[in-house]
Amino acid sequence: MSIRFRLNALLVTLFSLALIVAIGSLIMNAGPRIHAENQSTVRLSKEFVETTVESLQGTENPSQRLQVLLEGLRNLRHVNIYWAHEPAPSVASAANGDEDENGLRAPEWLTRLAPPDPLVTIPVDVNNNHFGELIIAPRADDESAEIWSSIVGFSLIGSALVATTLLLMSLLIDHLLKPIGTVGHALMALDSGKYDVRVPETGPPEIADICGKLNRLAATLNVTTTENRHLAERIICIQDEERKELARELHDELGPYLFAIRAGARNIKKEVERGAAEKETVVQGCSTLLEHIETMQQMNRRVLQKLRPMGLDEFGLKAKLISLVAIWRENMPDVEIAVNIADTIPDRDETSNLTIYRIVQEGLTNAFRHSGATAVELTIEPLDEADLPPSTKGPAKGRPAVHVVVCDNGRGLANGVKPSYGITGMTERVWATGGDIRIVNRGDGGAMLEAWVPAATNGRRKDVSAP
Repeated sequence: MSIRFRLNALLVTLFSLALIVAIGSLIMNAGPRIHAENQSTVRLSKEFVETTVESLQGTENPSQRLQVLLEGLRNLRHVNIYWAHEPAPSVASAANGDEDENGLRAPEWLTRLAPPDPLVTIPVDVNNNHFGELIIAPRADDESAEIWSSIVGFSLIGSALVATTLLLMSLLIDHLLKPIGTVGHALMALDSGKYDVRVPETGPPEIADICGKLNRLAATLNVTTTENRHLAERIICIQDEERKELARELHDELGPYLFAIRAGARNIKKEVERGAAEKETVVQGCSTLLEHIETMQQMNRRVLQKLRPMGLDEFGLKAKLISLVAIWRENMPDVEIAVNIADTIPDRDETSNLTIYRIVQEGLTNAFRHSGATAVELTIEPLDEADLPPSTKGPAKGRPAVHVVVCDNGRGLANGVKPSYGITGMTERVWATGGDIRIVNRGDGGAMLEAWVPAATNGRRKDVSAP
């Protein structure tokens, strides 16, 4: 059911109940009201007749004056006054009910709600002559006709009020729901991918607030879609760069060695086929082939290391990081490297492990190559959800996180330097897991790379190897 129908139905129900209660109250009070009106009319009529009869004492021809008086009293409302020997004039009208001044006739059941009132008999004695007895009979049908007229009028006014209220409410609802219709069209546009849609922030404060929030949602979706598009373009560019680099290494480095191995093997084959080959020549050729093959194996390990760290799944993240630090210590003996890796790091999946390893790898590489640092500190520890920065509480909410910090005492970051491809790729990798990363200058000199990585992303298989 629509909002318009529900509101109109509610109003009709409330007005109908109020009208029913009001009419019911009139009907319930009809009997006592008719009875009280009859008693009041009878009392006043009795006093009037008695006063009139008393005023006729000592007058001439009182019979004629009584006849004139009775003729004037025959058209009274609410009461009939007649001689006792005459038929009651109210019998015929009581059977059908009288009409009020508006032509409305009260139903018989309304008249019967009042208890019957007794007739009042007044003897008429003037100048010691008895002229008979006057009967004062209350007419309940007159009062019931007035009450019925009030009920009908109240019903008509109430119905007109209900109709007017429904009309005004329908117009008001149409005016209030117009922005909601605009919001609905905007939502359909958002569903179709048109994130540049905007709706006027008009109407009541509540609806205007909804329109404002919808506009902010559309703007956020537009920005997010644009960022995702740029991210997809960056991913494609990075993939193309990696493929070009891999093709260049295969062509420039492995290609000559493969050619040399092929040529050396052909020469050895010719020497052996001639049967005149000297042993030293063959051995020398085989040694050269072995050197080329060894060089190719080293190149192959280097390429595989770029694609994925070897031993990360077999030995675990902590062992692989310690191995990485050992290599840097061997190559940079003048730099002090402090490693603090907690033993209580939560279980991680493959994506998180690889992300943490790449963060440390890129952080150490930047510290050694660009900062001129003499001391580097690596810290990896678990982190509670309450300690996460605001930017990670949405994606990483409800999941354990790992806090990675790589800091040095070098030159720090220069102002206006564009992030390298390594930092850009690392940042995009962290954001893809739902985490956050930042690189800032330290107050006492040097730079600090700080990252928050969810321990498990997308419910993938967790790493249960040694931390």
